[in-house]
Amino acid sequence: MGLYTEQAPFNWATYDDIASKLEVSPSVVGYFGGWDEPFRANAVTRAWEKGRLPLLTWESRPINAPNSVINEPDYTLPRIIGDPANGVPGAFDDYLRQYSRDIVSTGLPMAIRLDHEMNGVWYPWAETTGSGAPINGNSPGDYVKMWRHVHDIFEQEGAGEYVIWIWAPNIVNNLPATHQPVEYLASLYPGDEYVDWVGLSGYLRPAYKPDNDFTFSYSFDRSLNQLRTIAPGKPILLAEVGASETGGHKVGWVNSMFDALAKPENSDVIGMVWFNLAVSTYTEGELGTNDWRMDSRPDTLAAFKTGFARPELEFDISP
Repeated sequence: MGLYTEQAPFNWATYDDIASKLEVSPSVVGYFGGWDEPFRANAVTRAWEKGRLPLLTWESRPINAPNSVINEPDYTLPRIIGDPANGVPGAFDDYLRQYSRDIVSTGLPMAIRLDHEMNGVWYPWAETTGSGAPINGNSPGDYVKMWRHVHDIFEQEGAGEYVIWIWAPNIVNNLPATHQPVEYLASLYPGDEYVDWVGLSGYLRPAYKPDNDFTFSYSFDRSLNQLRTIAPGKPILLAEVGASETGGHKVGWVNSMFDALAKPENSDVIGMVWFNLAVSTYTEGELGTNDWRMDSRPDTLAAFKTGFARPELEFDISP
Protein backbone atom coordinates (compact mmCIF):
# COMPACT_ATOMS: atom_id res chain seq x y z
CA MET A 1 0.00 0.00 0.00
CA GLY A 2 1.17 3.50 -0.77
CA LEU A 3 0.17 7.12 -0.31
CA TYR A 4 0.27 10.48 -2.00
CA THR A 5 0.41 13.15 0.70
CA GLU A 6 1.41 16.77 1.00
CA GLN A 7 5.14 17.18 0.28
CA ALA A 8 6.25 13.54 0.71
CA PRO A 9 8.91 12.28 0.16
CA PHE A 10 10.46 15.70 0.86
CA ASN A 11 8.57 16.10 4.13
CA TRP A 12 7.14 13.06 5.92
CA ALA A 13 4.90 14.80 8.50
CA THR A 14 1.52 14.19 6.86
CA TYR A 15 2.54 10.80 5.47
CA ASP A 16 3.69 9.49 8.84
CA ASP A 17 0.67 10.97 10.59
CA ILE A 18 -1.86 9.06 8.49
CA ALA A 19 0.25 5.89 8.60
CA SER A 20 0.24 6.10 12.39
CA LYS A 21 -3.53 6.58 12.48
CA LEU A 22 -4.01 3.58 10.19
CA GLU A 23 -1.49 1.49 12.15
CA VAL A 24 0.17 0.40 8.91
CA SER A 25 3.59 0.81 7.31
CA PRO A 26 3.04 1.91 3.69
CA SER A 27 5.66 0.66 1.27
CA VAL A 28 5.19 3.19 -1.56
CA VAL A 29 5.37 6.98 -1.68
CA GLY A 30 3.88 8.74 -4.68
CA TYR A 31 4.94 12.15 -5.95
CA PHE A 32 4.68 14.21 -9.16
CA GLY A 33 7.25 15.70 -11.48
CA GLY A 34 7.25 17.76 -14.66
CA TRP A 35 9.54 17.87 -17.68
CA ASP A 36 10.84 21.30 -16.75
CA GLU A 37 12.50 19.74 -13.69
CA PRO A 38 15.76 17.82 -13.48
CA PHE A 39 15.85 14.40 -11.86
CA ARG A 40 15.34 14.83 -8.12
CA ALA A 41 17.69 12.29 -6.61
CA ASN A 42 16.71 13.34 -3.09
CA ALA A 43 13.16 12.09 -3.69
CA VAL A 44 14.51 8.61 -4.38
CA THR A 45 17.12 8.56 -1.64
CA ARG A 46 14.71 9.92 0.99
CA ALA A 47 12.10 7.33 0.01
CA TRP A 48 14.55 4.44 0.38
CA GLU A 49 15.82 5.81 3.70
CA LYS A 50 12.28 5.01 4.90
CA GLY A 51 12.22 1.68 3.05
CA ARG A 52 9.60 2.91 0.57
CA LEU A 53 9.46 2.53 -3.17
CA PRO A 54 9.41 5.98 -4.83
CA LEU A 55 6.63 6.23 -7.43
CA LEU A 56 7.08 9.21 -9.74
CA THR A 57 4.10 10.34 -11.77
CA TRP A 58 6.11 11.95 -14.56
CA GLU A 59 4.14 14.42 -16.67
CA SER A 60 5.44 15.74 -20.00
CA ARG A 61 4.56 19.34 -19.20
CA PRO A 62 5.77 21.96 -16.69
CA ILE A 63 5.31 20.93 -13.06
CA ASN A 64 3.21 24.01 -12.28
CA ALA A 65 0.95 23.75 -15.33
CA PRO A 66 -2.70 24.01 -14.26
CA ASN A 67 -4.88 20.97 -14.88
CA SER A 68 -7.32 23.20 -16.76
CA VAL A 69 -4.77 23.73 -19.57
CA ILE A 70 -4.48 20.96 -22.16
CA ASN A 71 -2.78 22.93 -24.93
CA GLU A 72 0.96 22.89 -24.29
CA PRO A 73 2.49 23.57 -27.72
CA ASP A 74 6.04 23.08 -26.46
CA TYR A 75 5.15 19.60 -25.16
CA THR A 76 3.26 17.96 -28.03
CA LEU A 77 3.81 14.26 -28.57
CA PRO A 78 5.26 14.83 -32.08
CA ARG A 79 7.87 17.23 -30.62
CA ILE A 80 8.85 14.65 -28.03
CA ILE A 81 9.12 11.88 -30.62
CA GLY A 82 10.95 13.78 -33.35
CA ASP A 83 11.50 11.90 -36.61
CA PRO A 84 13.97 9.12 -35.81
CA ALA A 85 13.61 7.53 -39.26
CA ASN A 86 15.06 10.67 -40.80
CA GLY A 87 17.58 11.36 -38.09
CA VAL A 88 15.59 14.16 -36.44
CA PRO A 89 15.89 13.92 -32.64
CA GLY A 90 13.05 14.65 -30.28
CA ALA A 91 12.97 18.07 -28.67
CA PHE A 92 13.60 16.57 -25.23
CA ASP A 93 16.18 13.91 -26.09
CA ASP A 94 19.02 15.69 -24.30
CA TYR A 95 16.83 16.19 -21.24
CA LEU A 96 15.78 12.53 -21.24
CA ARG A 97 19.34 11.31 -21.60
CA GLN A 98 20.54 13.43 -18.69
CA TYR A 99 17.57 12.29 -16.61
CA SER A 100 18.46 8.68 -17.36
CA ARG A 101 22.10 9.21 -16.43
CA ASP A 102 21.11 10.81 -13.15
CA ILE A 103 18.99 7.77 -12.31
CA VAL A 104 21.97 5.54 -13.01
CA SER A 105 24.20 7.74 -10.86
CA THR A 106 21.75 7.52 -7.98
CA GLY A 107 21.72 3.73 -8.33
CA LEU A 108 18.38 3.08 -6.62
CA PRO A 109 15.16 1.53 -7.95
CA MET A 110 12.09 3.63 -8.64
CA ALA A 111 8.75 3.34 -10.39
CA ILE A 112 7.72 5.78 -13.11
CA ARG A 113 4.09 6.33 -14.07
CA LEU A 114 4.68 8.16 -17.34
CA ASP A 115 1.91 10.40 -18.71
CA HIS A 116 -0.94 8.71 -16.88
CA GLU A 117 -4.66 8.75 -17.75
CA MET A 118 -3.77 8.93 -21.42
CA ASN A 119 -7.19 7.55 -22.38
CA GLY A 120 -8.88 10.66 -21.02
CA VAL A 121 -9.33 14.04 -22.68
CA TRP A 122 -7.89 16.35 -20.00
CA TYR A 123 -4.09 16.12 -20.38
CA PRO A 124 -1.85 17.46 -23.17
CA TRP A 125 -0.53 13.96 -23.93
CA ALA A 126 -4.01 12.65 -24.79
CA GLU A 127 -4.53 12.00 -28.48
CA THR A 128 -8.10 12.97 -29.34
CA THR A 129 -11.32 14.36 -27.95
CA GLY A 130 -14.51 12.33 -27.84
CA SER A 131 -15.39 13.71 -31.27
CA GLY A 132 -12.03 12.72 -32.72
CA ALA A 133 -10.45 16.18 -32.81
CA PRO A 134 -6.75 16.30 -32.02
CA ILE A 135 -5.61 17.33 -28.54
CA ASN A 136 -2.49 19.51 -28.33
CA GLY A 137 -1.43 18.69 -31.89
CA ASN A 138 -1.35 14.95 -31.24
CA SER A 139 -2.59 12.18 -33.52
CA PRO A 140 -3.64 8.54 -33.01
CA GLY A 141 -0.56 6.40 -32.49
CA ASP A 142 1.57 9.20 -31.09
CA TYR A 143 1.24 8.14 -27.46
CA VAL A 144 2.73 4.70 -28.08
CA LYS A 145 5.53 6.23 -30.13
CA MET A 146 6.29 8.70 -27.34
CA TRP A 147 6.36 6.02 -24.65
CA ARG A 148 8.66 3.76 -26.68
CA HIS A 149 10.92 6.68 -27.51
CA VAL A 150 11.36 7.61 -23.84
CA HIS A 151 11.79 3.96 -22.86
CA ASP A 152 14.40 3.39 -25.56
CA ILE A 153 16.49 6.34 -24.38
CA PHE A 154 16.42 5.02 -20.82
CA GLU A 155 17.57 1.63 -22.06
CA GLN A 156 20.39 3.15 -24.10
CA GLU A 157 21.62 5.07 -21.06
CA GLY A 158 21.43 2.08 -18.71
CA ALA A 159 18.54 3.40 -16.59
CA GLY A 160 16.16 0.62 -17.52
CA GLU A 161 17.46 -1.71 -14.83
CA TYR A 162 16.45 0.78 -12.14
CA VAL A 163 12.95 1.66 -13.41
CA ILE A 164 9.60 -0.07 -13.03
CA TRP A 165 7.53 1.31 -15.91
CA ILE A 166 3.85 1.70 -14.99
CA TRP A 167 1.30 2.28 -17.76
CA ALA A 168 -1.76 3.61 -15.96
CA PRO A 169 -4.91 4.73 -17.78
CA ASN A 170 -8.02 6.15 -16.15
CA ILE A 171 -11.05 4.00 -15.36
CA VAL A 172 -13.33 4.05 -18.38
CA ASN A 173 -16.77 4.59 -16.83
CA ASN A 174 -16.98 8.36 -17.30
CA LEU A 175 -14.94 8.73 -20.46
CA PRO A 176 -16.49 9.81 -23.77
CA ALA A 177 -18.28 6.90 -25.41
CA THR A 178 -15.60 6.67 -28.12
CA HIS A 179 -12.89 6.20 -25.48
CA GLN A 180 -14.61 3.50 -23.43
CA PRO A 181 -14.16 0.36 -25.58
CA VAL A 182 -11.25 -1.99 -24.95
CA GLU A 183 -10.09 -1.43 -28.54
CA TYR A 184 -9.44 2.25 -27.82
CA LEU A 185 -7.46 1.51 -24.69
CA ALA A 186 -5.47 -1.18 -26.51
CA SER A 187 -4.43 1.39 -29.13
CA LEU A 188 -2.60 3.29 -26.39
CA TYR A 189 -0.70 0.30 -24.96
CA PRO A 190 3.05 0.44 -25.76
CA GLY A 191 3.51 -3.35 -25.63
CA ASP A 192 4.55 -5.88 -23.04
CA GLU A 193 8.27 -5.32 -23.57
CA TYR A 194 7.85 -1.62 -22.73
CA VAL A 195 5.68 -1.99 -19.61
CA ASP A 196 6.39 -3.70 -16.29
CA TRP A 197 3.14 -3.06 -14.42
CA VAL A 198 -0.23 -1.79 -15.56
CA GLY A 199 -2.24 0.52 -13.39
CA LEU A 200 -5.41 2.54 -13.03
CA SER A 201 -6.52 5.89 -11.74
CA GLY A 202 -10.01 5.76 -10.29
CA TYR A 203 -12.12 7.82 -7.92
CA LEU A 204 -15.53 7.79 -6.35
CA ARG A 205 -16.37 11.37 -7.19
CA PRO A 206 -19.35 13.55 -8.08
CA ALA A 207 -21.20 14.10 -10.29
CA TYR A 208 -22.58 10.58 -9.82
CA LYS A 209 -24.31 8.77 -12.66
CA PRO A 210 -27.82 7.43 -11.94
CA ASP A 211 -26.68 3.80 -12.25
CA ASN A 212 -23.81 4.20 -9.76
CA ASP A 213 -24.30 1.73 -6.91
CA PHE A 214 -21.34 3.22 -5.02
CA THR A 215 -19.23 0.07 -5.00
CA PHE A 216 -15.63 -0.53 -5.93
CA SER A 217 -16.80 -3.04 -8.54
CA TYR A 218 -18.90 -0.41 -10.31
CA SER A 219 -15.89 1.91 -10.39
CA PHE A 220 -13.16 -0.55 -11.35
CA ASP A 221 -14.33 -3.93 -12.66
CA ARG A 222 -14.87 -2.94 -16.27
CA SER A 223 -11.47 -1.28 -16.46
CA LEU A 224 -9.68 -4.12 -14.68
CA ASN A 225 -11.13 -6.54 -17.22
CA GLN A 226 -9.83 -4.37 -20.05
CA LEU A 227 -6.34 -4.37 -18.56
CA ARG A 228 -6.41 -8.15 -18.31
CA THR A 229 -7.44 -8.41 -21.94
CA ILE A 230 -4.76 -6.00 -23.16
CA ALA A 231 -1.89 -7.10 -20.92
CA PRO A 232 -2.65 -10.56 -19.55
CA GLY A 233 -0.41 -11.59 -16.71
CA LYS A 234 0.92 -8.13 -15.94
CA PRO A 235 0.78 -7.07 -12.27
CA ILE A 236 -1.90 -4.45 -11.67
CA LEU A 237 -1.39 -1.47 -9.39
CA LEU A 238 -4.27 0.81 -8.44
CA ALA A 239 -1.89 3.68 -8.99
CA GLU A 240 -4.10 6.59 -7.92
CA VAL A 241 -7.25 5.99 -5.91
CA GLY A 242 -9.56 8.17 -3.86
CA ALA A 243 -13.13 8.50 -2.64
CA SER A 244 -15.05 11.68 -1.90
CA GLU A 245 -17.13 12.28 1.21
CA THR A 246 -19.65 14.17 -0.94
CA GLY A 247 -22.96 12.31 -0.90
CA GLY A 248 -22.16 10.14 2.10
CA HIS A 249 -21.06 7.01 0.18
CA LYS A 250 -17.38 6.86 1.11
CA VAL A 251 -17.47 4.33 3.95
CA GLY A 252 -19.57 1.87 1.99
CA TRP A 253 -17.33 2.25 -1.05
CA VAL A 254 -14.19 1.68 1.02
CA ASN A 255 -15.69 -1.44 2.59
CA SER A 256 -16.58 -2.74 -0.87
CA MET A 257 -13.02 -2.07 -2.04
CA PHE A 258 -11.55 -4.36 0.58
CA ASP A 259 -14.20 -6.99 -0.16
CA ALA A 260 -13.33 -6.84 -3.86
CA LEU A 261 -9.58 -7.01 -3.33
CA ALA A 262 -10.04 -10.14 -1.22
CA LYS A 263 -11.63 -12.01 -4.15
CA PRO A 264 -9.45 -14.54 -6.01
CA GLU A 265 -10.17 -12.90 -9.35
CA ASN A 266 -8.36 -9.79 -8.12
CA SER A 267 -5.24 -11.60 -6.93
CA ASP A 268 -3.29 -9.88 -9.73
CA VAL A 269 -3.90 -6.49 -8.05
CA ILE A 270 -0.64 -6.08 -6.17
CA GLY A 271 -1.54 -2.93 -4.28
CA MET A 272 -2.95 0.56 -4.32
CA VAL A 273 -1.66 4.09 -3.84
CA TRP A 274 -4.22 6.32 -2.13
CA PHE A 275 -4.51 10.02 -2.98
CA ASN A 276 -4.62 11.28 0.58
CA LEU A 277 -5.45 14.95 0.04
CA ALA A 278 -8.46 17.28 0.01
CA VAL A 279 -8.74 19.13 -3.30
CA SER A 280 -11.06 21.88 -4.51
CA THR A 281 -12.10 21.62 -8.15
CA TYR A 282 -14.92 22.69 -10.44
CA THR A 283 -17.58 20.04 -11.05
CA GLU A 284 -20.31 20.92 -13.53
CA GLY A 285 -19.40 24.58 -13.19
CA GLU A 286 -19.46 24.72 -9.39
CA LEU A 287 -16.45 24.89 -7.11
CA GLY A 288 -16.42 22.14 -4.53
CA THR A 289 -14.00 20.27 -2.31
CA ASN A 290 -13.54 16.53 -2.50
CA ASP A 291 -11.95 15.18 0.66
CA TRP A 292 -10.08 12.09 -0.48
CA ARG A 293 -8.21 11.63 2.80
CA MET A 294 -8.37 8.33 4.67
CA ASP A 295 -9.07 10.19 7.89
CA SER A 296 -11.66 12.59 6.44
CA ARG A 297 -14.16 11.35 9.04
CA PRO A 298 -13.85 9.01 12.03
CA ASP A 299 -16.02 6.34 10.40
CA THR A 300 -13.95 6.55 7.23
CA LEU A 301 -10.72 6.06 9.16
CA ALA A 302 -12.29 3.11 10.99
CA ALA A 303 -13.25 1.50 7.67
CA PHE A 304 -9.67 1.75 6.43
CA LYS A 305 -8.21 0.40 9.65
CA THR A 306 -10.57 -2.57 9.56
CA GLY A 307 -9.78 -3.24 5.91
CA PHE A 308 -6.02 -3.11 6.30
CA ALA A 309 -6.23 -5.46 9.28
CA ARG A 310 -7.88 -8.21 7.22
CA PRO A 311 -5.46 -11.15 7.28
CA GLU A 312 -6.15 -12.23 3.69
CA LEU A 313 -4.95 -8.87 2.34
CA GLU A 314 -1.27 -7.99 2.21
CA PHE A 315 -0.51 -4.50 0.93
CA ASP A 316 3.19 -4.75 0.27
CA ILE A 317 5.03 -3.83 -2.91
CA SER A 318 8.68 -4.66 -3.46
CA PRO A 319 10.66 -3.56 -6.54
